[in-house]
Amino acid sequence: MRSEPEVRSGPGAPDGPEVPAGPEVRSGSGVPGRTTWLRRVLMLAVTAVLLVLTARLVGTEALLAGWDVLTPATIAAALGCGLLVTLAQALRWTLLAREKGIPMRYARAVADCWSSSLGNMVLPGGIAGDAARVAVYRGAGDRRWWSPAAALGAERLTSTTLLLSLSAVILAGISARLAVIAGAVAVLALAAALACMRGMAARTAVLVWAAAAVGVGALLGLYLIGMAELGGPVAPGAAAVGLASMSVPLGVGGWGVREISAGVLAGELAVTAEWAVTAATAYGLLATISTLPGAVTLLLAALRRRRPAAPAVRPSAPAPHR
Repeated sequence: MRSEPEVRSGPGAPDGPEVPAGPEVRSGSGVPGRTTWLRRVLMLAVTAVLLVLTARLVGTEALLAGWDVLTPATIAAALGCGLLVTLAQALRWTLLAREKGIPMRYARAVADCWSSSLGNMVLPGGIAGDAARVAVYRGAGDRRWWSPAAALGAERLTSTTLLLSLSAVILAGISARLAVIAGAVAVLALAAALACMRGMAARTAVLVWAAAAVGVGALLGLYLIGMAELGGPVAPGAAAVGLASMSVPLGVGGWGVREISAGVLAGELAVTAEWAVTAATAYGLLATISTLPGAVTLLLAALRRRRPAAPAVRPSAPAPHR
């Protein structure tokens, strides 16, 4: 018989298993293994190599010019878009987790999504935060590992499907080749998302897809805000390519993959390579800022874990009748 996950009790205790103090879940001795370290080093090397190649392609000035996007207004916009993306993601996570038998409150889901987004952004590989989320909820659903994995897969794949579909539409009038590629990958992502959502009620599925659309719109809007702030052409095609390239789980936080993709494909997007790279760098900075509230949720989780548990209160025995 499957053992139930440990759940803390008391006022304000979250539903589901305990949140780790950080985005990384370790087992055994608590020290990452050699394979883990090699993978991290490889991802860092990939980012470094791609950024170097990008600098050789367009010059370091194009990369550094992206820092000009940072103003009080754009930082506020990044945090606002990040909040909107997180709230929409948390709604998907809540609905999908419950469908898989995982107890989930919306407030808990918001903290989960902010923490995992920060982990995805700052840890090598781009999916470390999501992997930790699956590990935290292992055994909490109907089918142990599969329940959180399927819920998270559907949560991520719905937004990926819509992002690639939107990219195909935007690119259709700019580059037929890129539009076909985006459309083909969108179909594959859709098939995988539907497999993870199999058996879900139609109303729930509609809410999941609607929340994914809100999140994708916020991401695209943030990319275009960065372009507008830099004073160059606001090119939705270049933004679509930059966002789509971040779906590739390489490097750290999409850095390198996003910039080299934008620079190499700029000719098909009717923008200069220098501008495409500058805009991609600017978006990378704004996207990183948008995930910073995840540090607060991780800190709160760490403090909660260090708080001593309330002692159990034993009921007093009834007084004997005289």
